[in-house]
Amino acid sequence: MKLTTKDYISLVIWIASFLLIGSFIGSLTQSGVNSWYSTLNRSPLTPPNYLFGVVWSILYAMIAICGWIIWRSKTKLSELKRIKGLYISQLILNWSWSPIFFTYQLPDIALICLCLIVTLVSLLVYKTRKHLKIVCILLSPYLLWLLFATHLNFYIWQHN
Repeated sequence: MKLTTKDYISLVIWIASFLLIGSFIGSLTQSGVNSWYSTLNRSPLTPPNYLFGVVWSILYAMIAICGWIIWRSKTKLSELKRIKGLYISQLILNWSWSPIFFTYQLPDIALICLCLIVTLVSLLVYKTRKHLKIVCILLSPYLLWLLFATHLNFYIWQHN
């Protein structure tokens, strides 16, 4: 399928929107990062703080592309409604995690939230593997990062 200028513009809007939302959430939770998070016992595998922003910017762009593809899909896939529901659900939980963890300082609830996100994204990867392969491929690094984030969150919950 040939993409039009309008298609490219809508893709840029999806990506820019996700990056702006990610930045907004990051700015809301920054005080928790600077004050509370910096005092915690963290996993030896914890990357430097600046790396989180870089990784999440890349992941949010990839997640946005996935959403754009899913919503533009013209496939008669009976699962498409379910895929959209999984996508929206994981996104809401994803955007909720930072305030739960950094603002409200609830690593136990944040861990539960992360486990739910991992489950939803795993289902998305599974359900898109045949008919929306690019979505499956683009979500895979996100799923791996979520698993790593789950380890980091679990470590903090256990050691603080």
